[in-house]
Amino acid sequence: MRGAVLHAPGDVRIEQLPDPEVADPTDAVIRLSATCVCGSDLWPYRGINEVTEPAPIGHEYCGVVEEVGAGVTSVRPGQFVIGSFIASDNTCAHCRAATRAPARTASA
Repeated sequence: MRGAVLHAPGDVRIEQLPDPEVADPTDAVIRLSATCVCGSDLWPYRGINEVTEPAPIGHEYCGVVEEVGAGVTSVRPGQFVIGSFIASDNTCAHCRAATRAPARTASA
C-alpha cells in the first residue's frame, strides 16, 4: 500500500509500505476510503516535536472493514468505520482512562 511518511520537518514522502495484516486478536484491517493528517501530525511536521526516524502520518480515516482478529467483537467485515479523535466507542484503554479522568473546563 502507499502511505505518507514524515522523514523530517517539512519532508513528507509518499512511499510503498507493507500491506496491513491481522497480527493480534484485537486488530482489524480496513480498506481506506479517505484519510487525512491529524493536527497531532503537524507538531513534528513544523519541527516543534523532534523527528528521530521516518514515521507514517495521517491517522484520521474512514473505510470498510476487510478482516478482523478473533478478539474483535464490535465491528465485522463489510462495515463502514471512522477513526477520528472525535468519534470513539470508549472501549480501548486510552478512551476508558480518559472517561475516568476528572473533567476539565476552560476558565473565562
